[in-house]
Amino acid sequence: MHVRRAASGDRPFMMSLAGRLAGVADFPWRTVAELESFQHAFMQAALGRQETVALIVEAADSGERLGFIALEPQADPITGAPGGYVSLLAVTQAAEGRGAARALVEAAEDVARAAGWATLALDVFATNARGRRFYDSVGFREEAVRLVRPLTRPAD
Repeated sequence: MHVRRAASGDRPFMMSLAGRLAGVADFPWRTVAELESFQHAFMQAALGRQETVALIVEAADSGERLGFIALEPQADPITGAPGGYVSLLAVTQAAEGRGAARALVEAAEDVARAAGWATLALDVFATNARGRRFYDSVGFREEAVRLVRPLTRPAD
C-alpha cells in the first residue's frame, strides 16, 4: 500500500465514504437521515478547513484508492501541548481488514511527529465496535466518554 497527501480531485472519493461512517452509528433515538446529514456536514467542514491534512491510501499495484484519514492541529485539552485530532478515518468495504486503516494511522503519526504534536486524539461512535477494537489495537486509549440521554424518540 502507498499513502500520499490528498489532492483536490480526491474530495469526491472521500465524500463517497460518508455513508460508511454514518452507518456504524446505531442509536435508536437518532434517525438514519439525521446521522447521514450530520456525517455529510461534518465531513464537508473538516475537509474544508485549511489546516486539515488529508491522506489517501492506495493499493500499490493498481493505485485504487482504499481509504483516507484527515487530521488537524488541536491542543491537548489537559496540558495545552500541541496535539492533533483525527477528524475522519474511513476505508472502503473492500479494504477492510487489509491493513489500509493501519497504514493511514501510521502515516498520520508521521505527520503529527513532524509537526511537533505530542498526542493524536479522535472520536468514535460508541456503537462502532469494529472501529473501537481497531483504535485500541493501534494504541488509542479512552480518555473521556460522552453520554447522551434522549428526551424524545423519533417517530417510527
